[in-house]
Amino acid sequence: MKDFTPHAALFATPQGAGTLAAVRGLALARLNSTRARIVGALAESHLDLLADSLRDFTPGGATAWRPETGLALLAYRNRQHTFAALQWAAACASMGGRGSMMARLDTPQWLYLDGSLVPLTGECGLIADGDLVVVETNCGSTAFRLTAENRWESVQTKPGPWAVFASGGLAPRYVTATGLRHSVEGFPWISGTVSGSTDSGWPPRSVPARRIANIANGWRTILTHAPLFGGWVADTACGCLLIEPSGTHSAQSGSSYDHPGLIAIEPPECPFFCGEILVHECSHQQLLIYSMVAPLVERGSRETYYSPIKRATRSIDRVLTGAHAVGNMVRYYATVRQSVPLDRASQERFERHHKWFQEDYRPALDASQSLTPAGRLLWTSLCRAVDEAMRQ
Repeated sequence: MKDFTPHAALFATPQGAGTLAAVRGLALARLNSTRARIVGALAESHLDLLADSLRDFTPGGATAWRPETGLALLAYRNRQHTFAALQWAAACASMGGRGSMMARLDTPQWLYLDGSLVPLTGECGLIADGDLVVVETNCGSTAFRLTAENRWESVQTKPGPWAVFASGGLAPRYVTATGLRHSVEGFPWISGTVSGSTDSGWPPRSVPARRIANIANGWRTILTHAPLFGGWVADTACGCLLIEPSGTHSAQSGSSYDHPGLIAIEPPECPFFCGEILVHECSHQQLLIYSMVAPLVERGSRETYYSPIKRATRSIDRVLTGAHAVGNMVRYYATVRQSVPLDRASQERFERHHKWFQEDYRPALDASQSLTPAGRLLWTSLCRAVDEAMRQ
């Protein structure tokens, strides 16, 4: 297997050239390996025609780092192999790929495609030609067209329980209103079944425009005042799931291994803060991509340290994940302040993150005996970048 250790610095923090080629290459490898697993499972179940359709489906030129890929792998792990094939085809279709597939589902499922959920029941089909995607089931037919904003929009006004909107920026491409609240125990996702869902339980088909504008303003803040993070975010931020306001006046966000490229967010009105959240969650995305090919912590490690971002003692891999995000947020604010004064709240967050990095994360990870060579290189590269940013 190829040694990816030398690439650790590229995923530690933005290096100027960006990680686009690496992200796309690793995401495509994950897409192809997921297809191979599903094809093998279908062959074992003697579903040869479906396996052949899956082999013949061709990905498009867009990135494979998108939720559809992770959800296909999740369905495979749950032994829902027929549904996994359909969700994998949706991943290719959303990339601008081509192919067709017919399958029968014994259990209704929600198919995810570029922010939309489509109910699948009984005999199902998915056809894609690069410009149009048609999903047919016993529930009816749903068509998606590629828009000028480079996102797939349903031709129908109401394809499923979630409403999808243009983000107003390059990254993320779309914003989805879900009606969900933040979950401390996992990524917020639909829990109801297709047959058990009703229109009355769905979120409104519109959301306050300012909530979407907050995300767009955060993206523009990055482009204007911290452009080195532009590629960092654009490479990995596919879409946003809007979290319903918590009422605590504190922004919430999250990401997940099973939903690559998707950020759950309660967007704050402050553009500096919203930009910070995008950098934070995309740091998690960058680290996730790299950790798929380069272990960062020795297997079996029992090291634990305090993680201030969670205010709890965490395993060393979780501590590294938190430190990686916090270090990049420090660098983000250190860069922003070079071109524009930070407001008081942003300055306080900047100082708090730097204190966490220096007083909690740095002593712990410097002393750790569990980091692999890749993990150690990633950590030292980040520390050097943070030190340099603070001197500017």
